[in-house]
Amino acid sequence: MPSRDEIFEWESRVLREKFQYQDEIRLDSHLLDDLDLDSIDAIDMTVRVEEKTGLSIKEDDLKGIRSVRDVVDLIDGRL
Repeated sequence: MPSRDEIFEWESRVLREKFQYQDEIRLDSHLLDDLDLDSIDAIDMTVRVEEKTGLSIKEDDLKGIRSVRDVVDLIDGRL
């Protein structure tokens, strides 16, 4: 089982590679305000998380996701 740090590093790598985000990514980075992700990006990110982890993420799981920390918490809590 990956550590929270490993999950964060993986998520940061996805944000850099898929969304070409170049600035510093922190746990408290807001997905919309800081990283400029839109709803299509959120779906794309969800698919990547599901592929990487084998988790099935429901729409209800995404409603509370606002920051990188929320994504890490979701993955960590479900693994």
